[in-house]
Amino acid sequence: MRKLVAAIAVVCGLALAGCQTVALPSLNLNSAASLNTVYGIQNAFGVAVNAANAYRALPLCRTGTGPGMINICAKRSVIERLQSAMRKARLAVNNLVALQKAYPSVDISNAFAAARSALIAVQQILASGA
Repeated sequence: MRKLVAAIAVVCGLALAGCQTVALPSLNLNSAASLNTVYGIQNAFGVAVNAANAYRALPLCRTGTGPGMINICAKRSVIERLQSAMRKARLAVNNLVALQKAYPSVDISNAFAAARSALIAVQQILASGA
């Protein structure tokens, strides 16, 4: 009788485990951070780094397959574009922070726009990889 109960528990557990849905990492900077302050840009960059690291931690997709609910994987081409975009975003955010610290009374709207667009590019690349 115990073996029967144990077997039923295992079968039910396996059936319920199949019901779990695993989503690919995504990034929505509009809800995660405010992109109109230097601190907001820095926070958005931190969120982008976490999302990029989560995407890179996924196993690579096999040739001829794509990511989906059944096949949780990362495309190599998306990882390469993501690395390039993250380098640009890191540079833009670092330049924004350095400019604000060095020249607090100077208008830094161009640096804001560069950092914001670099972070949005990262968001779009992550969205394309899902």
